Order: sequence, then C-alpha cells, then structure tokens
Amino acid sequence: MSREPAHKPRRRVVPADLIETTPDAGATLHWALAAPLLLFLAWIWVDVFTHYSPVRPFWLDVGLAALAYAVVFVLPLGVAAHRAVTAAPRLFQHAGWDLRPLEPVASEEQYLVRYTYRERRRAPGSWRRWLMRAAQGWVYLEIATIFAGAVLMIPLFFSASEFGFGR
Repeated sequence: MSREPAHKPRRRVVPADLIETTPDAGATLHWALAAPLLLFLAWIWVDVFTHYSPVRPFWLDVGLAALAYAVVFVLPLGVAAHRAVTAAPRLFQHAGWDLRPLEPVASEEQYLVRYTYRERRRAPGSWRRWLMRAAQGWVYLEIATIFAGAVLMIPLFFSASEFGFGR
C-alpha cells in the first residue's frame, strides 16, 4: 500500500502587507543582546577620543566621548542597519516585519504559501521608535559580526596550523 496523499499539495501565492514590528519592553532585550559589541566598540571609541582630546579632566573627557559615541555612532549606524535589513524582507526572512496575509491561509498550507508584498507600513517616527530601530539594527550588526568572524576564522585556522600551532 502506498502512503501518498490523496492530493498533491500545491504552492499558492497570497498577497500580504508588511507591518513594522514593535519589540517588547521598548527593545530593552535588544540592547542587552547588542551590549557586548557596543561595549567593546565604546571602549575603543573612548580610548581614541581621550587620546586626541584637549580636555584635561578625565571624567569629563569620558562623558563627552560617551555622548559623542551615542549620538554620532550608535544611533545612526543602528538605524541604518535596521533600514538595510528591513529593505529586503524576503532575503532576511521578514526580519523586523509582521506579515499580514490578505487572504486566509490554512494551518496545513502555511509552509507552502509564497507571499507577495503589496504594502509596507512603517510605524510613525518618534524618539522611542528611533531608539527601538537602533536597538534592532545593532542586533542585526552583532549577528553579522558573529557570522563574519566564523567565516574569517577558517583561513586563520589553516594558516596557524601550517606554522605548527595546535600540534
């Protein structure tokens, strides 16, 4: 007896809207996830800033460096990373978006459906929204850093083992 289904499942196309997601708790956990990368970069930033700064009180210099780091580096780069990832929803598996199908999709066929995007609705901009976008963007940057590090470790491993390390 064959165990083939009575009907062969077919892939159908469903129109859908993309709506920008809102992280829980004001993206606090996103900031916590991005903290290792942000703290490492802050350490380098403050070190370079204090080296070239003419301000003499060290704590004032560190405070100015931290403020400049947040305003000039963290917020713009986080928002830019968020914008880049959300610009390609199919490539990044709808990261940063909620998908709202415009036709009903049965639970049995949810993995067989291909969505075509009709409209992208971003949430209205506010300071809180920009901070959430920056937090999401820094999580995306940290993930990219981890993947890039994993790929770059392969030639480093072979180079090190060629010179006798690890024996």
